[in-house]
This record gives sequence, C-alpha cells and structure tokens, in this order.
Amino acid sequence: MKIRTKVIISLVHGGQVLLSEGYDPVRDFRFYIPVGGGVEFRERLQDAAARELFEELGLKDQELQFLNFHESIFEFNGVPEHEIMYHYLCRIDDSVKAALPAEGIESDGVSFKVTWFTGEELTSIRNGLVPPKIYDDLCQVLLQDG
Repeated sequence: MKIRTKVIISLVHGGQVLLSEGYDPVRDFRFYIPVGGGVEFRERLQDAAARELFEELGLKDQELQFLNFHESIFEFNGVPEHEIMYHYLCRIDDSVKAALPAEGIESDGVSFKVTWFTGEELTSIRNGLVPPKIYDDLCQVLLQDG
C-alpha cells in the first residue's frame, strides 16, 4: 500500500457546487466528492486538475484556484486507502454550466452521476462528503459566491 496523491476540483456557479456521487457497497455508504483523480508522475498539480476537468467533464481552459489540501484515510470496498488531496476551485459562467454533461466519465469509460448542491443542501449530505473537511471549504466558497 502507498499514499495516493489526487486533485479534486469544486465547480461553483450561482451559489451551488457540483459534486460527483459514489457508493461503497461494503459499507453501504453513499458519498459525494468533487470531480478529480490521481496526479501522474512529473505532472504539476494545476495541470492534473485541468486534465481531470477535461477527462471527466470535457472542460478546457478554465481558471483554477488552489483552496486547500486534505488527508483522507479510509476503506473503500474493504480495501484500506490513504490519499492526499489538493482541492481546487473552478468558478464557471452560465454558458459553461449549460454545456456541462449530465454525467461525468471516469478514465476507464464508466460514467458517474454529478449533482449541483446549495450550501443548505450540503448540510444534509455533510456526513457523506469526501474528504470530510471539505465541508468548511465549500461553505466558505458558497458564501462568497452567493
């Protein structure tokens, strides 16, 4: 086992944040996480974030702002995991939001559900946010955005 380095990107528009939905059948746990993925060897973090936005949502040339980093130690599908996540913010305009796909696409071609959440709705899914401490980041961003 080794520590995985990831980037996660919170897309924000009109007081809402876009999160992807996942499910761990072993724990019967539904979770919500910003889009993103692993950083490749010799890839700069911001380049990884831009690549992940393109691969998963088809977005290019978006301005990214570093927010925070988080450590997450957990189990997924019964397997222990340890990740360091670099959290980026991507504010989008109406035209970009309108062009977003209804689902994201993983690098293996598997689609995943994406949903927009208001700050109030984040409170109701707080226990399912991954990593858990992004709640504070997201609430702060949505307060500034709304």
